[in-house]
Amino acid sequence: MPTLREMAFALFGALRLALMDSSGLGFFDPGAAAAIRSFTAALLVLPAYVVLVLLQLPEEGGTASWPVFVVVEAIAYVCSWTAYALVMDELSRLIGRSARYPIFLSVYNWSSVVQMMVYLPVFTLSQSGLLPADVGDTVVFAAILMVMVYQWFLTRVALEVSGVIAAGLVLVDFLLSVLISHSADSML
Repeated sequence: MPTLREMAFALFGALRLALMDSSGLGFFDPGAAAAIRSFTAALLVLPAYVVLVLLQLPEEGGTASWPVFVVVEAIAYVCSWTAYALVMDELSRLIGRSARYPIFLSVYNWSSVVQMMVYLPVFTLSQSGLLPADVGDTVVFAAILMVMVYQWFLTRVALEVSGVIAAGLVLVDFLLSVLISHSADSML
């Protein structure tokens, strides 16, 4: 478990990176132990994830019982936090950046808190009915694009790779997320 100081530094660094300030990287412990501790961010994001899932319930209209629904969503959540980390462990070796993988993983995990701080209010507003559906969808799409640009920047900076490679890695993350989400939805 990270200390409060480590969490505060990591979250501040993640916010700096969200402002496209590469100095945010300096707020992260680059070690492997810190990368493992960064999965604590999953606990911070979990309440917001639950809210997002509940906001989508009326749209899904699935027939699964509540216990099945909870188990499937819990498995999907764990998969979403681990699949990309595992894939990136191998991809970082393939692109010659395995030494940068621990700091990348820390940055990636802590950045999820910042991403959720952007996405949850936008999605909640979109689902509230206060905006016309097309405007709400446009705002959500814009938030997703912002998050993807953020991921691109932090990937480029943390792994010290070109913009093209960073874009490819963000695309891998996006496709994995879609696959996990689609798989979970098909079970409900």
